Amino acid sequence: MAQLLQPFYRLRWVVVAGLFALLGAVADVAAQQEASPLELSVGIGGAAKLGHWLPVQFKLPADSAAAKATQFRVTVLDGDDTPVTTVGPLIKSEAGFQAVVQLGRTYGEATFELLEGENILASKTTQIRQGNNSIMELLPSTARVYACLEPESESDNANEAASLSSCLSGAFPDGVQDDDRCVSIHELDELPTVAVAWEGCETVAMLVNDQQWIDSMPAETIDAIHTWVRHGGHLLLAVNPQLDSMFQDGGSLQRLVAGRVGEPVELDSSRRLAEFCSSKEPFLNRNETMSVLDLSKVAGRVALAQGDRALVVRSSLGMGEVTLIGLDPTSEQFRKWNAGKRFMQNLMRLRLGEDNSQTTSKARSGNAVRHSGYKDLVGQMKVPLERFNNLRFIRFELVALLIALYILCIGLGDWFLVGKVFKRHELTWISFPLLALLFCGIAWFTAIGSRPATIQLNQIELIDIDSIDGNVRATVWGNVYSPRGKTVDLSLGVAEIAKDRGLQLESSQLTWLGLPGDGLGGMLNRANPGLYRTGYAQQVQPVADLETADVNIDMQNVELQVSSTRPLLGKWQGKSSKRVVSRLRAGDRLEGTFTNPFNVPLRDCAIFFNDRVYLISGTFPADGDIDIRSDTNEKTVRSFLTRRARRVDEENKSQSVAWDPSDIDLTRIMRMMMFYHGSGGSGYTGLSHSFHDFIEMTPQSSLNRAILVGRISDRVSSIELDGQPADDLYDSSLSLVRVLMPVEPKTESGKR
Repeated sequence: MAQLLQPFYRLRWVVVAGLFALLGAVADVAAQQEASPLELSVGIGGAAKLGHWLPVQFKLPADSAAAKATQFRVTVLDGDDTPVTTVGPLIKSEAGFQAVVQLGRTYGEATFELLEGENILASKTTQIRQGNNSIMELLPSTARVYACLEPESESDNANEAASLSSCLSGAFPDGVQDDDRCVSIHELDELPTVAVAWEGCETVAMLVNDQQWIDSMPAETIDAIHTWVRHGGHLLLAVNPQLDSMFQDGGSLQRLVAGRVGEPVELDSSRRLAEFCSSKEPFLNRNETMSVLDLSKVAGRVALAQGDRALVVRSSLGMGEVTLIGLDPTSEQFRKWNAGKRFMQNLMRLRLGEDNSQTTSKARSGNAVRHSGYKDLVGQMKVPLERFNNLRFIRFELVALLIALYILCIGLGDWFLVGKVFKRHELTWISFPLLALLFCGIAWFTAIGSRPATIQLNQIELIDIDSIDGNVRATVWGNVYSPRGKTVDLSLGVAEIAKDRGLQLESSQLTWLGLPGDGLGGMLNRANPGLYRTGYAQQVQPVADLETADVNIDMQNVELQVSSTRPLLGKWQGKSSKRVVSRLRAGDRLEGTFTNPFNVPLRDCAIFFNDRVYLISGTFPADGDIDIRSDTNEKTVRSFLTRRARRVDEENKSQSVAWDPSDIDLTRIMRMMMFYHGSGGSGYTGLSHSFHDFIEMTPQSSLNRAILVGRISDRVSSIELDGQPADDLYDSSLSLVRVLMPVEPKTESGKR
């Protein structure tokens, strides 16, 4: 009996360990069941866009045990149907706790947890679906979200047009589209306090007509909005003229405006306002006046003026734009004017160009989808990123030939060999396995020879530099190919050569990149492949030692499957210590000189200003000077982007080259993404540009800024694997730089 029990005796410690593990699992389940339920909301104003970072607002009672939580953990599906867990320290706000999350699918579960160490203090699990959910309204990645920050109207019978959201909704001829939202937000303490959480907004509009309400906005929220605008956002400020102190020295909104705002002035004429709105009905009746802010000392482009008084000024703030309206479009005087609804519409048209079109031509976009599977320019950019020079697809003809040869060899060939040559049929027990091994070896060597032996990377990077304040914004689109299964940590850094060019990284974010739309692999496609995928984590860490509201984000324990790719999107922000020497002036055409700010030559250079582009022939040498008048060729932006040229025929008319949605020329695709509206937008490409429209800078080129675009030979950004730069693993890369340079404006008298 002792001998029979001896094996079980040896396993006694395994049994004890298993019992302890079982008890621990039961305790964890019990702890989760005892965790407090969570009340939360996702998105800005309840609107949440796929593929963008979104704010999460946790609502907790003051006496809740979860109030001592220090971290959050959110588990959802990414754009590739892989579970991703976002973790990080909770961001405290006046309304409770905040976090950030990125949603990739319109189905699956989302689990939100508040933690103290490893203890779960509160949790909530909900089903994700497109449209209205219990915690948000989930929108496509290409939807436009306009966040209107405005105090709640005190009058129960207030006209609908009294709100800024209704004014902005009427800014488009066909109104807000089905997937677009104008959300009105009254509770300022629930707004995001980190810049990355605002990236899903097309425009943030703020109605400044209640000082007490504006003063209730947390300073961290203003920091986040300021940082978001500097990174490429658009802020619209509609101001009650009596609140000019908000923009004076010490005012809470002073840094959002470039220049000084004067005291309100009274105007007795509104002729220019009526002309701007194409109205024969005057805004002011006889003996009436209107109060406006004095915007004469605000830097930027005057979009509307009455006499020598500016009414609307568009100005740059970093890579973004601030539109300052010196009157209140929600005032009673404005609401009674029949042409008031056209005011905001024409204002937005000024910013984006005359076509002001985000809606795509149905016929052309339909053809693009049928042939390419995407509706947005990001989809077209991803196609060449998925092509690797060392990765060769095995042709079907070769596979069919090997199958046919295998069948012939194990059938007719084996019978002839053992029956006619050796005349011993029992040898088939040897020949058949050998033939099977031979063809298995051929298949194995063919597969190995068709793919690289190590991980490969493709990358596009766009480095934007604001030469006025030295801010740098970099956007990186990457794709990782792995020939065999591997688990890695992924992060984004800068190459050592960046320091020689005066670039310094301050914060970075690296995350997954989803495909917009409902095509194959798109985030709206509900066809679940049913494959088991190991989840990974995204670590969010606020940058505490900066004055900006930025965070660092990296990816941990990412499983790279055999012969698979993983698309990535990275961003980093920083500073440039080198200043651009610019002596550019605005005349009938751009004039003056400027110096190459880099210690490396630039290729394929072009300078965009207003509706013109100035092409630099050859290479722009390092630290060299360019004279616009003598060293460039001038074209219109639209003819350059559409490759318009004269036909060689009897009519000798000029004609544009039609946009090809299957084109894989990355330089051409990136130029279109950078100056989309300058080409005619969707009317030319048949594709939208809403997912990553933050890199579109057509509006900036009309704000007394010239934009230099060029290509450099060396990478500045570097995707890091397990904390080490992957410079030796790059298969291809494209590095573009874009420098915003000041232009001395032309005065009305023609003197500068």
